[in-house]
Amino acid sequence: MSVLLVALLLVPPKLTGKSSQADENLQQINADSLLAAFDLILAPLHYVSHEGMVMNCADGKTRLCFPILSAWIADHAEHTTLHGICSKSCPKCEVLCNELGGNPREIYEVHDYTIYEEKARQLELREAGSTWEYFGPVEVKIGWNVFTARTE
Repeated sequence: MSVLLVALLLVPPKLTGKSSQADENLQQINADSLLAAFDLILAPLHYVSHEGMVMNCADGKTRLCFPILSAWIADHAEHTTLHGICSKSCPKCEVLCNELGGNPREIYEVHDYTIYEEKARQLELREAGSTWEYFGPVEVKIGWNVFTARTE
């Protein structure tokens, strides 16, 4: 296993608490900045992960490789931001916040962002208020997250 530090991410300023509108604007700026940083850092991997790249291997041979990002370290607050979920939610499954730490044998559905994205499109066509009825119980925020399909 090898590890390579690719970048140090920016630290957004603390929220001031002066007004909720200012806090929301600052949160959006922070989220946009993080997204721009990820786009910049990971842009070179997009091409080589699909097209491949000839690399030298440890045995001295060269091979066509497809490097991909396989993991990153994030605390719970970062997971909620990246996954687009509420702060008291599980980033892996649809357990309700009041059931966290409950019965460990209970099995919950895993978050499926492909279904969420399709459902959000369907609900946008009908009426804006109906999105909360579907996404509220699973505590998923509508909008961008790391699993949202990027159209470029």
